[in-house]
Amino acid sequence: MHDPKLGNSIVEALTQNNLEIKEDRLEILFQDFVASAVLGEKHYGARVPALSTGITERAVTLGLYASALDMDDVNWKVLTHPGSIIWPIATSIGIERGLTLKQVYEAAAYGYRTGATIANFFGPLHRSKWHVTATSGAFAATTTAAIALGLSKEQHLKALHICAMNIGGSSQAVLERKGAAQTNRASAISLGATSAHAALVGAPHAEEIWSGPRGLFELFLVEGATSEILNGIDNVAIRLMDANGFVHSALAAALKLRQIHKEKIESLTVVLSTSVSSILDASQGGPWWNPAHAVAALWESGDPTNLQSASEFLAVTHVEFEEMPIGAGKVRIKTASGEHEEYVELAPEEKTWRDVKWGKAGISSAADAYRRCSSFPLAALR
Repeated sequence: MHDPKLGNSIVEALTQNNLEIKEDRLEILFQDFVASAVLGEKHYGARVPALSTGITERAVTLGLYASALDMDDVNWKVLTHPGSIIWPIATSIGIERGLTLKQVYEAAAYGYRTGATIANFFGPLHRSKWHVTATSGAFAATTTAAIALGLSKEQHLKALHICAMNIGGSSQAVLERKGAAQTNRASAISLGATSAHAALVGAPHAEEIWSGPRGLFELFLVEGATSEILNGIDNVAIRLMDANGFVHSALAAALKLRQIHKEKIESLTVVLSTSVSSILDASQGGPWWNPAHAVAALWESGDPTNLQSASEFLAVTHVEFEEMPIGAGKVRIKTASGEHEEYVELAPEEKTWRDVKWGKAGISSAADAYRRCSSFPLAALR
C-alpha cells in the first residue's frame, strides 16, 4: 500500500536548505556540461538558434546541445542524466540575474539532490515504462530554478506540486536510440522553469499529488519503497569515452587487458548486464550503441577517446549478457597462453581523457565556460 505521507515528507525535505555544497566536484561537472554543450552545438550546426535569449529558451537550447552527443553526465545509482537538465536552467538564470558561479553551483547542487531522490523514490518499475531522466529531471529543474530565483520554502514546495502534475517522458525515446531523448530533457527543463515561475507569481496548484487513480503512484508506477534523501552528487560520473555509457566499464576492463597482454588475441568477449541487453543488441543506433564495435576499436587504438575504427578485431569480438550491476562490464580474451579476464564495476574518470574532451571544446576554466554560455555560438572565444 502506497503511503502519500511518505511522498509528501520527501518533497517537503527537498525544500530544506541544508545541503553540503561540494564546489570542487560541481566545478568539474559544470565544465563538463559546457564542454558537452559546445561539442553538441557543432553537431546541431545552427550558428544562432531562433529562440535563445530568455531564460527558458536559452536553457532548452543548452540542454539540447549538452545531450546531443550522448556524453552528458550520468548518475549510476538511479540511472539518470541529470546534468544536461540541471546546468542549463542554473546557468540561464545565473546569466539573466547576474549570479556568481558559487550561486550557480548551489542551485545545481540542490537540483542534483532533488533529481536523484525523486528517481530513487520512483523506483525501477517506473523506469521500465517512463524516461526517468525526464520525470525526475523535471523535479530537479524545478528545484534548481527555485533556488536560483530565490523562492521561499513555501513557494518551492508549491513549484514541486505544480511540476508533479505535469511530468512526462516516454522511454520509447531512449529505446529507439536515435537521439529523441534529447527533447525529453528539454521538456523537463522547460517544465522546471514554468513550475518555479508559476509558484513565484502565485498560480494555483494541486494539493494531493500522490494518491488515487490520477495520482503519481498509479499513473507513473511509482514504487515509493524508500525515503532516502540522496545528495545527488556522489554517484554522478562524467562520460569521457567515445561510446555509450553502458559500455564504459567494459572499455576500462579491455584497456587493462590490452596493457598487460601483448600477444595475438584469438577472441574478445564483452560481458554486460542483462538489464541493458535490449538496447545494446546492435540493432539500432550505429557503432555508438554497439558494444562489440567499441571494445574492438579500443583494442585497435588503445585510446578510449578514439573508437572510430574497429575493422581489425570486430570479427573476433562477441557480446554476452549476465547478471551484474548496470554500468559494470567484463572483458575476456583468448590467446595462445589461455583465457584472461578483467571486470570493472565503474569506469574511472582519467584526467587525460577529460583533457581530450574539454580540449576539443576549448574549455580552460569554469569562469570561461560560464562566459561562453552568455550568447551563441558557444564555441566562440569570449
